[in-house]
Amino acid sequence: MSTWLSAYDEVAPGVIEGLYVVGSVALGDWTSHSDVDIVAVVADPSDPDLPGDLAGAHALASRRLELAIDGPFVAWGDLVVPPVGVARPWVLDGEFHVDGESFELNPVTWYTLATHGITVRGDPARSIGIPLDVADRRQWVRDNVHSYWRGVGEQLGAVLDSDPSTASVDGGVLEWVALGVMRMLYTYETGDVTSKSGAGRWGTGRLPEFATLLERAVGLRHASGLASHADLRSAVALVDVVVGLTADVSR
Repeated sequence: MSTWLSAYDEVAPGVIEGLYVVGSVALGDWTSHSDVDIVAVVADPSDPDLPGDLAGAHALASRRLELAIDGPFVAWGDLVVPPVGVARPWVLDGEFHVDGESFELNPVTWYTLATHGITVRGDPARSIGIPLDVADRRQWVRDNVHSYWRGVGEQLGAVLDSDPSTASVDGGVLEWVALGVMRMLYTYETGDVTSKSGAGRWGTGRLPEFATLLERAVGLRHASGLASHADLRSAVALVDVVVGLTADVSR
């Protein structure tokens, strides 16, 4: 993070006023193939020169670093209101964007920042006054499951149907699907957040019929390997179960 900050301070001095690490680093689940997720706070988001300054700093930081630093660039005022409909510059998978909305501007990121965020620059994350409405958090998770994750399950199922002879694939696919959707269920049912590995371990007790699958996914997160066709079929079934469990909007 010092290398990242030095690049931004060099190209755009005074622009980055706050910097917080969230994601797998803050949740104690970072691996050698993980990105580093951040929330950066800029001095003046209305500055017309900001996108160009950030793009130049991002390019310099990318040349100096071998891993992606992903996340949105927000204003201090953005952090004290619900993260709805805010268009800010953002980075995903190492690519800088100024169009559209960053996925990370959501109640789960805000909660992670407030409760687990690591302060690199600026006031401590816990002192900012970030809104932590559990109903908003759970509603966002439910919407995400029924829009994004339902689609992931359907697409993966279609791929498996199109090539039933596939014996094995990169285990990262299984890890991403099984642990990603299980994190959603964890937050939906507990109101809290956890890491991918934490969600997998929790899920072995919550959904024992998928315990073997989740243990395999957690293992693949920390050691590369292959996932079988049967594993991926089970992951599709898991997504279907989570979609069903989050269907009750009255909870």
